[in-house]
Amino acid sequence: MQNAINSNEMKGQNKCHLCLWCLVFMASAGSIARAQDPYIATSQNYFCAGSEDEVTMYCNVLAFDPETNLADWSFSWEPAVDVSDPSAQIVSIAPDATMDFSVTMTSPDGTVYLDEITITVFPVFTVAAGPDLAVCSTTAQYLSASADIPDAMIWSWEPALGLSNANIPGPQLMQEITQVYTVTATLTASTVFSSGEACTSSDVIEVVSIFPDMSLGLDIVACEGTAVTIDPGLPLNYEYEWSVETETLPVLFVSSSGTFGLNATSPEGCEQSDVIEVTFTEGPELTLPDSITGCENPGVVLDATPTNSATGPFEFAWSTGSNLAQITVSASGWYDVMVSDGGSCSISESTWVSTLSSPVASLPSDTSLCFEDYPGIAYQLAVSAGFANYAWTSGQTGNSISLDNPGLYGVTITNDIGCSTDQMTLVQGFCSEPALFVPSAFTPDGDGLNETLRIEGKNLVELDFRLYNRWGMLVWQADSIGDYWHGQAPDRTHYVQDELYVWKAKYRHYLDDRGQLSPYSEASGSVRILR
Repeated sequence: MQNAINSNEMKGQNKCHLCLWCLVFMASAGSIARAQDPYIATSQNYFCAGSEDEVTMYCNVLAFDPETNLADWSFSWEPAVDVSDPSAQIVSIAPDATMDFSVTMTSPDGTVYLDEITITVFPVFTVAAGPDLAVCSTTAQYLSASADIPDAMIWSWEPALGLSNANIPGPQLMQEITQVYTVTATLTASTVFSSGEACTSSDVIEVVSIFPDMSLGLDIVACEGTAVTIDPGLPLNYEYEWSVETETLPVLFVSSSGTFGLNATSPEGCEQSDVIEVTFTEGPELTLPDSITGCENPGVVLDATPTNSATGPFEFAWSTGSNLAQITVSASGWYDVMVSDGGSCSISESTWVSTLSSPVASLPSDTSLCFEDYPGIAYQLAVSAGFANYAWTSGQTGNSISLDNPGLYGVTITNDIGCSTDQMTLVQGFCSEPALFVPSAFTPDGDGLNETLRIEGKNLVELDFRLYNRWGMLVWQADSIGDYWHGQAPDRTHYVQDELYVWKAKYRHYLDDRGQLSPYSEASGSVRILR
């Protein structure tokens, strides 16, 4: 039987006050070792003054004796006036100040156990974010929050939008903004408790930008004879001072080119300024000739780019359907264009194009030639004869040239009126005819001559070569040109007999330089080993 612990012994012990969920787990595990004595457990060791969430304290006797009957125990809490039920196993408290609580726990056999606990109470505090902020420009303004107690705090502003640092009491506003902010202060001392709760207080402040950035808009291009309205979009009760003398209306009407400025003042005295440039134009200024002559190849370039580029952006509408500034034409005739500037001022012009005939000739399409298999054959490239001049990229002249190698070949053909035509063709080296060479005999006798059976050929792919003895047994096989056989048996333990062997081969080849494969071809023959 355990002895009761007197109050003096209790005060000398280091006690651990566990949370309620820990106690429930301990109570449900009937096989765990008994704690030394019953003790007080608590939902938390602190209380936020004024909080509606009370602290729960619990006499943990089941951890001491899981099989005990709680109804046979008695409990007595002190001070009784500050607990919800001084004779209950579980009590709730809401103290106004830090204080000690104790409990006397009497077991069914009369043994008395004592325990005590200190509940720290954090004081009620308030946070002040200051008066609402209404200023001409909120950029670079500072917010300032404070608490009415000196304890250390953790600060948080929400939302963090526009703030230099949302976790300090005095962040700076980094942009022009109108926003309602909530600032919350948390007692840092409360963060040491495992429950994760904290003592907090909040306040709200509204930030209003009275006079946000003012803009008169982008510079304006307009047609002569029209009027332009410049509207800053501000309320009527603002004061307006335009750069045009005597003009004080919210909007300005302009009919001549110039730079115009506005200084506007809000009823609170906030000032903003901006300027805008207005350019009046009679339309785009073009340098398109009345007529132009050129060769039909490569064509005649017509350029409708205006010389007064400052009045853009420009839009182009050609009679050909093009909307580009420049077009190239190859047929004689009239060509019309309408050009509009940034103020939608338009001008139309026409030009007569006379095109001279260019040589009509063409090289053969890109092709492939077999230079490797037929080195003695002279290949040629040719275009139509009868023109004044031929200039090949190879340096040759005349309407035809000889080819010795693959490459990119081009020619410029010029007629007697000076118009030219350029032609280009690609010649690739490619040989497609397949060939398979298998000797009829070889002599693997060690004299260094004709020692192996070597598969030779060209232009072959997917080769399947098989060699059989006279009984039809496979003795050797190969899958590529250049493979060779020394006359060994398949297991390589000895050499085969001197006799006649039969081979069969199956292969494919490329039909063109794009990689198209032919159907399978088959070949067969015999080879004799001589020693």
